[in-house]
Amino acid sequence: HSPLSLLTDEQLSAILTVSIDWIRSHADDIPGFQRLGMYYRFQCAPIAIWLGSLDPLLDSDQIAPRLKIPVSWVYANADQIPGFLRLGRYIRFRPTVFNDFIEGSGTCQ
Repeated sequence: HSPLSLLTDEQLSAILTVSIDWIRSHADDIPGFQRLGMYYRFQCAPIAIWLGSLDPLLDSDQIAPRLKIPVSWVYANADQIPGFLRLGRYIRFRPTVFNDFIEGSGTCQ
C-alpha cells in the first residue's frame, strides 16, 4: 500500500483481525477514517503509524505459544506484554513490537 492509498473495511478487518461489523461500529475511533457515502475507508498512513505497520495483528492464541504460557495468562496479563493493543473487548498485539521483544530477549544457550 502506498502512504496515500486507502484501505477498505474488509482490508482493515484482516489487519486488526476483527470482524467487519466491529470495524464499522468503531470506525470513528480508528485513525484515518473517512466515510464515502455507504463506504468505510481508512487512510493507510495513520493506520500504519497507529499500529507500527500494516501487518495483521497477533491474537492471544498466537502469542501464548511463543511465550510458552497459557492463553488464560495472556488475557489476564496482556498489558504486561509488549505491543499490547485493546480493541474494545479484543486484545491484540502489534507484531513489530512483539517480534522485537521476542528477538531481543536473547537466545537460549
